[in-house]
Amino acid sequence: MSLRKMSPQEFDLLTRDYLRRSVLSRRTFLTGAAALGMTAGLGLPGSNAGAAQTGGTLRVGRAEEPDTLDPHKTTLSVSSTTMDLIYEPLARRGFEGEVIPAFAESWQFSNENRTLTFKLKPGVKFHDGSPCDAEAVAWTVARHLDPKTASSSVFVLGPLERAEVIDPLQVAYHFTEPFIPVWEGLTIGYAAPISRKAVEADGDQYGRRPVGAGPFRLVSWSTDRGMRLERNDDYAPIATPARIDAVEFFHYPEDATRMAAFETGEINAIYTGNSVPLDGIRRLRNNPDATLIERPAQLMRALVFNQKRPPFNNPVVRRAFCHAIDQKRLIAFALDGLAVAATSPIASSIVGYSPKTAELGYAYDPAKGKALLAEAGIAPGLKVKLVTSDNPIIRRTAEVVQAQLRDIGVDVAIETMPIAQWSAVTSKGEQDMVISTYAYGEADVVYPFLHSKGSLNRAFHENADLDAMIARQRVTADTAARQDILDKIQAFVVTEAYWKPLFEPLNFAVVSKDVVDARMNTAGELRPDLLGISE
Repeated sequence: MSLRKMSPQEFDLLTRDYLRRSVLSRRTFLTGAAALGMTAGLGLPGSNAGAAQTGGTLRVGRAEEPDTLDPHKTTLSVSSTTMDLIYEPLARRGFEGEVIPAFAESWQFSNENRTLTFKLKPGVKFHDGSPCDAEAVAWTVARHLDPKTASSSVFVLGPLERAEVIDPLQVAYHFTEPFIPVWEGLTIGYAAPISRKAVEADGDQYGRRPVGAGPFRLVSWSTDRGMRLERNDDYAPIATPARIDAVEFFHYPEDATRMAAFETGEINAIYTGNSVPLDGIRRLRNNPDATLIERPAQLMRALVFNQKRPPFNNPVVRRAFCHAIDQKRLIAFALDGLAVAATSPIASSIVGYSPKTAELGYAYDPAKGKALLAEAGIAPGLKVKLVTSDNPIIRRTAEVVQAQLRDIGVDVAIETMPIAQWSAVTSKGEQDMVISTYAYGEADVVYPFLHSKGSLNRAFHENADLDAMIARQRVTADTAARQDILDKIQAFVVTEAYWKPLFEPLNFAVVSKDVVDARMNTAGELRPDLLGISE
């Protein structure tokens, strides 16, 4: 049946089911994890579950620091997880992928399922006291969509054309086509309303002083003291205010420093991305004062070749580099074995992944890599630059890649920098290679990363046929037809060696015994607004 001909109720159920299925698909990753001797802490940890304590501060150690907290100016995971506490989206996703009303109390599809009208909860205010209403939502959407904003996160809105104010508590989202993955974007901070008053007052500095309507408000943020968020006591129109008083985030670039801070009680939690040191997992498992939580990640990491810079405009050279990478050895050395090999630009934990890519890639064969370089006229001693973030896992990954490429006669210079700087520098395309990553649960991730106009296209390629396929999968209603397009996209990217997929890790978090009811969501993050601190 055509999506336009489905009843609004049927289409609503379809969109919700799609989000749930994407979560269930991520759980299939546990098959690979089980082989590594792991179990997934999907529920509430330990005997502390259900405790009713209130007050206290969650002190979190992280490997990275946000570049900005303006949701229209970033795509970094560390920024996203912070924004989810400050901003309040129209709906949120539950721990098992269910769509839960948040700022919106209800919604309804209409206009052949191309319009989604939200009824908002009354009495909601931004942290600065200004009204959070339909006007605020429509203004936020207009800013997000405005080409002048040049938003790197606008892809989360899909084929959204505009937002229309119906009345102070009703706003209609008008899409060009029915959009099944609508909740992938609308349940995260990137798409939440922001305070127009704060944006106009702070201008370019808004990202350092963000104002939302979420469960916590930003109080301070400095390089030397970290970031402090305090409970929003006016959150009641949306949901029950958080039990804890505050969340403090501290930036520890080095794994050893972060682990020491946890074990001495300086911090009582580590989460976000790869902040839990993988070489410390066994130690944490044996720590009676720690609770380790783990869940499949909807992310992957890949070596991406910049096609604007010779010799990477030659697919033969790219294939040579792919043959030089031994994923098993890389995972063993860089991740202590706590990952599975990636085969596609779409992670195997995402609905839309093509298993066929496992047979299409370039197996580890350094002799073949050398032969291909010779075929391309590349003499031994080729010098290339790999730019990476200073995340410890990424640094180790880069070092293994450096050693493996040396085996085929390539000299790799590694340039390391903080993730915020990395994002800005690599967008200019002055590097030969990057180790790229994403944390997103929908196959449409190919749009920002692989469309030639995508905001995160670090391959800097241009291919009209690939662009057409990527655009078509966004609006293809039939599941089988869309999968066929996605299969072709993945096959093309793998065989043309735009990327060398590296690995798909697990998400880990650890909390001390005084943290109760800590639970990991589908993005691999804790929900500080739902946990407690015991005395």
